[in-house]
Amino acid sequence: MSDTAGHATVTLGATKEIAKRLVTEGKYESVSEACRAGLRRIETEEKLIDRLVALGKEGMAGGIAKDFDIDAFIEETDTFEL
Repeated sequence: MSDTAGHATVTLGATKEIAKRLVTEGKYESVSEACRAGLRRIETEEKLIDRLVALGKEGMAGGIAKDFDIDAFIEETDTFEL
C-alpha cells in the first residue's frame, strides 16, 4: 500500500467484486467510497468492542449481586417482547 497526499493504492483481491456489486446496486458512488465506508465501520465496531470490554471489566469488579433473583430474571425475560 502506498500513501501520497491522502491517496492509497490497495489490492482488494476477491473483495473487489463485493465493492463493485455495492456500487452497481447504488449503495455507493465508487469502489473507493465503499472501501472508506468499510473502514469507518471497522472503526465503529472496534470502539463498540472496547466499550463492551470496559463495561464487562467494570461489572466483574463490582462483584456478585447478593440480592439477584435468577428465577425472577428468567420469568421476566421469558415474557419480554421486542
